[in-house]
Amino acid sequence: MYDLCIIGGGAAGISCAITAGRLGLKVLLIEKNNKLGKKLYATGNGKCNLTNDYMDLKMHYNSADKNYFHIISKIYDDAFSKATPNEQIKEFVASLGLHTISNNNYIYPQSAQASSVVWAMVDELNHLNVDIRLKTEIIDITYKESYFEIKSQNEAFKTVQTVLANGGASYAALGGSLSGYKLCEKLGHTITPIRPCLCGLKVKEDLTDIAGVRANSKISLHLNNRVISESKGELQFTKEGLSGICIFEISSNAGAILQEKEHPQVVVNLLDNDDTDTTYNKFIEQISSEAHNHRTIQGFLNGFINDKLAYYACKLNKIDPKAKLVEIPGKLLLQLADTLKAMSFNINDLYDYDMAQLTAGGVSISEINSNTLESKIVNGLYITGELLDIDGICGGYNLTFAILSGIKAGKSAYVKNQSN
Repeated sequence: MYDLCIIGGGAAGISCAITAGRLGLKVLLIEKNNKLGKKLYATGNGKCNLTNDYMDLKMHYNSADKNYFHIISKIYDDAFSKATPNEQIKEFVASLGLHTISNNNYIYPQSAQASSVVWAMVDELNHLNVDIRLKTEIIDITYKESYFEIKSQNEAFKTVQTVLANGGASYAALGGSLSGYKLCEKLGHTITPIRPCLCGLKVKEDLTDIAGVRANSKISLHLNNRVISESKGELQFTKEGLSGICIFEISSNAGAILQEKEHPQVVVNLLDNDDTDTTYNKFIEQISSEAHNHRTIQGFLNGFINDKLAYYACKLNKIDPKAKLVEIPGKLLLQLADTLKAMSFNINDLYDYDMAQLTAGGVSISEINSNTLESKIVNGLYITGELLDIDGICGGYNLTFAILSGIKAGKSAYVKNQSN
């Protein structure tokens, strides 16, 4: 009989196992992949963006509960420490022997290798004598009032308490699946509809002419002429739609709108991609002067944007890209300028899970005690990380949530164990 069984050997599950093991619990960690931390190896483009020094709860989203800031705050609160969430992450990885560096508030291991994080975690698990079962997929969990019986295809385990840390459906090649949600549903939990997140957006427009183009841009997500969210950075145009980190950061809101059968748009500013908003004025000034009248409009635009984007913008405004500026009516040039400042695309879908970094939606947080992460439905069951209906933007926020929710569940299981 184990004190605690953790299903899922990702960031949340490993952090939970380390925490509970350090507190003296007899721990079993079960992972269906052939090694622990498979998704962790891929985070931050292989560099593992652990956390962010700009820690704002508004960088997280929830699909259903308007009071979720309060709930996340409780999850992040550590009764044993007054440290902020990012400081808690630094303290935890430092206890594993990892040094960190900051790059524009993004916190990485000093090695710039995700493998160093996984290796340090696994070394600690082995040092604590945590029982690890790899290539073991759980097919059933039954609560027997005083303990859980957990079944794989080949064996069964008994444990006083259980943590579900299976992760979401993204990146099936790295172990993403629906298995965790199915176990939660079997145990009586409500699953807020899930969807891909931190992913590209498919659009109705034909982007063949600009597929493969990258452009620094300011973007905004609109619904019924209202701005829902904004971002900026390198935008990538693909055959299907729009991608890049700036798109990933609005994908959660876009997905939530699509789930409601609404029709959002992405508005792209190709001229003013920083906070100065001066390029548009320079553009207007130059097309209004006679200094460049001898140039073709595509050649002139190429001084501001990629030549394929210049061709595409001309096509949208029914302007011959080979026409000279002097040949184009001033009204049409101003219309072109407005297109470059607010190029609109109609979103009709999200990229699928295999092209998404995260899964949004999940177990309703109203069914979880946010102080402990224990289920309000099943005594001794804890749910962590991506399984919960919490998702964050890029920048280390999701890994912070996974690790700290795992740590909280491990501490809570210890406290409950001591009180029994």
